[in-house]
Amino acid sequence: MVTSKKNAIQEAVTDVFIGALINFPLGFVVLWLAETIGILVTDTEQKIQLVIFQSVIFSLVAIVRKTYIRLYFDSRNIKKMQKTG
Repeated sequence: MVTSKKNAIQEAVTDVFIGALINFPLGFVVLWLAETIGILVTDTEQKIQLVIFQSVIFSLVAIVRKTYIRLYFDSRNIKKMQKTG
């Protein structure tokens, strides 16, 4: 099956959204751990801002990464099928 850019982006966005549902609360755990061991000291408002900021940046990077990885492997698989053909 050939994946179009639109389908690759749609898959990437869906996958990243599911990841965000896991990573958003995990971000608070990481900040709590960092604060516990003395790496970071923040108030609740700063924690919320940091988690939102890192989630947005990581999600955008993940969408681009996943889209191009999907397109790369689809292209490679098409070439393999054409050779064996």
